[in-house]
Amino acid sequence: MRLADARIGYAGHSPDFSGPGDRRRFCAYAEHRGLRYERAQLGHDYDLVLVTHNADIPGWTDFNQHDPGRTILALELPDSYLFQTGLPRRYLKGAARYLLGVDSRLSPDFLKTLTRACESADVIICSTEEQAAAIRRYNSNVFTTFDYFGADLGPPKAGYARGRKLRLVWEGQSTTLANIRTVRDVLNDLRDRVELHVVTDPLVYRYFGRFFPRPSLDLLKGIECDIHFHAWDRPTFSAHITATDAAIIPIDAGNRFAMGKPENKLVMLWQLGMPVLTSPTPAYARTMAAAGIDMLCATPAEWRDQLVRLIAAEPPELETIGRRCRTFAERVYSKSEFVRRFDDAFASVGFAV
Repeated sequence: MRLADARIGYAGHSPDFSGPGDRRRFCAYAEHRGLRYERAQLGHDYDLVLVTHNADIPGWTDFNQHDPGRTILALELPDSYLFQTGLPRRYLKGAARYLLGVDSRLSPDFLKTLTRACESADVIICSTEEQAAAIRRYNSNVFTTFDYFGADLGPPKAGYARGRKLRLVWEGQSTTLANIRTVRDVLNDLRDRVELHVVTDPLVYRYFGRFFPRPSLDLLKGIECDIHFHAWDRPTFSAHITATDAAIIPIDAGNRFAMGKPENKLVMLWQLGMPVLTSPTPAYARTMAAAGIDMLCATPAEWRDQLVRLIAAEPPELETIGRRCRTFAERVYSKSEFVRRFDDAFASVGFAV
C-alpha cells in the first residue's frame, strides 16, 4: 500500500501536535510527504498507527495484540526511557500515567509497559544507536532518526565579533536546566571573563511537566557570573542564541537518562553556526568525532581549559569553528536524510512512498 493512501492515526506528544516532539519529527515528515492523518483513537480503523511516549501505550499495545496484522503499530521512543530502571520511578510513573488519564488501564511498572509495547510493535523508531541496541532485545525492526528543525530556526549566526566577556548560552527545556550546575564552579572561577545567557521556560515543574512549579532561575542560584535570562519563545529563541559567542551543553554524568539523549540539541546549535562545548555523552562524542571537532569536556578541568581557549579566541577562529560545524550539520542532518529514515522505517512494514 502507498503510504499516502493509508489511513493513519497519530498518537502524538502534545494535544494539538504543536509541541517540538511532534513538529520536529512525524509532523514534519508527514508535511513533506503530503500525508493525511488524524488523532489516533482506540476503536477506529487505521492502516497505520504511530504511538509516542505521551500516548496510551497500554491501550495501543492491547489493541495491536488483539488484532495482529490488520493495523500496523509503529512506536516512537526518541529518548532513553528503557534506561530508567529504578523501581520507585517505574511504579510511580506507571500509576501516575493512569491516574492522569494518559493510559486507559493501569499498567503499574512503566518499564514493563514499554518492553511489552516494544515486543508488540511492528516497527520502532528511536534516536540513537544505544537506544536501538537496548530495544533490539525485544524487537529487531528498529530504525533511528533525528529531529528536523526546519522553520523552528531563524537565520544562522552572521557575525562573530567579541565583547569584553565571552558570552555563553544554554538553551533547552527547563526540566533539563539542572545539568548546568555541573559546571557551576568553573563558571564561578571565570566569573569576570564570561557571562551566561539562559534560554528556557520561566517555570520548571517537578513532576510530569505540570506539578509543583518553581522559577527556573532558582536552579541558577550559586552561579556567580553575570546571568541573562530569556524566556523561550519559538519566534525569538534562535536570535537569543546567535547573539552570543558560544553554546554549552553540560550533562550530569550520573543521570543515565540525560546521558542517553540524542545529539539533536548539538546539531541544532551547529545549524545556527554556534561553537559548542559539550559533555562527552555517547551521542555527542560520536557526532563530534564524525565532524572532526574536539570540544568535549569530561572533567571540570577540561571545561575550564576549553572555556579559557574560547575566551582567548579571536573572532576569525570562532567563525571558522562555527561555519565548519554548520556545514557538517547541514550535510549530515539534511531534510532529505531525515525523510529517508522515516521512509525506510515505514517501508519495512510494507508501505511504499
